[in-house]
Amino acid sequence: AVVSTQSTGDPRVMGLQEKTELYLDLYGNSLVRSASMRFIRSHVIHLIRMLTDEDYQQEVLPILDLSRLKFKERDFMESILKFWAAPNEKNTAFPIEKLWDGRVRSYLGDRYDAGRNVFDMDFSMKLKERASLLDFNEYATWRQTGKSYDVRDGVFDTPNRTLSSGVIRMVRGEKRLVRAYWGDVVCSPYLAHGIFSTLKSMYEVRNRINVRTASEVAEYNIMSLIHQINTGTPYTEPPKPDRFSFDAKQQKETASGATLEEVKEEEEEEEEEVARDEIDLSELNLVKPSCNVKIRLLPLGTVEQMQKKACYERFFDLIYLSSSQVHYFTPGLTTMLKDDANLLVENVKFVTPLTKEQEAAYLPKVKEMALAAKCELLGSNTETNNNFHFSFHRTENL
Repeated sequence: AVVSTQSTGDPRVMGLQEKTELYLDLYGNSLVRSASMRFIRSHVIHLIRMLTDEDYQQEVLPILDLSRLKFKERDFMESILKFWAAPNEKNTAFPIEKLWDGRVRSYLGDRYDAGRNVFDMDFSMKLKERASLLDFNEYATWRQTGKSYDVRDGVFDTPNRTLSSGVIRMVRGEKRLVRAYWGDVVCSPYLAHGIFSTLKSMYEVRNRINVRTASEVAEYNIMSLIHQINTGTPYTEPPKPDRFSFDAKQQKETASGATLEEVKEEEEEEEEEVARDEIDLSELNLVKPSCNVKIRLLPLGTVEQMQKKACYERFFDLIYLSSSQVHYFTPGLTTMLKDDANLLVENVKFVTPLTKEQEAAYLPKVKEMALAAKCELLGSNTETNNNFHFSFHRTENL
């Protein structure tokens, strides 16, 4: 959320490349650059004010609607934000390296000493054919350390507190909130941004090896997304010069141009830093007023309550259910769909821990739920799709 607000912000505050690197660093790395966490801490005060001051939130980030959140949930979100910003020079409050290793040990059990072989088996049996752009070395490094993106040459030594979460556990006979890392240690962050691309050159293969890594694909995808949000136009990757086809004169001109650009960046670096310090984020409208989008955060466990409210009856054109929320695919859910609406259900083909039998049983179960909800499965060869597409046609007696 913090990075997404900046993605639509004033370009004087942060450039496209830096926004992309910041997002990937915070999204996919257990240890991040100190500059990334400084960015988070500098924005926490604004985020907390958004939670507590609705007028301020609408002024700064009108695309977001928090009005439906309960006070208890707002308080919980505020405590999370304060944890992100809390000073801890020795990094003992969230020892991510120890927590990550504990999660990996817990998952692998007796196989921990043969961890890399287990990673290889998961990659070869589950991911290689389905995510052709993913490289084993990238995947294994993330499984072992929690680091997925080398966004630039730098020191990654600061725990990424945005990955922390709380779970209620019994501690010495009492229920307590235990804050640690409880996230994914199997599937990887690459699945969200680094295994598909609309750019054909991303799929180039030489000597049976991908020319582009999943990290590079993710960087291009995020950069394209942020650029399109900012400008409303598709992003075009800058052409890369072919060093084998240039003649000596072209090479000299290219080198000269690069040198001039480097000098220009060095001269303007200090001015850009000063400009950032002078901009007050509270005075920025981070989303274009013409943007016809509203994101409403709802309380936890609210799907069943929504089905009983008249304001949501025949309200949605499209509903998306993740594989972990597919149990909500019931006849009651379709009461919120408009006539001839669509419903998408996530496939489980990238959920590595599932067995082949569990994976094979998933689609028939979803089809059974769809039949009960009067939904029709669209498309063919659906087992290979990332999502199952259903259409809903309301009959007169519904």
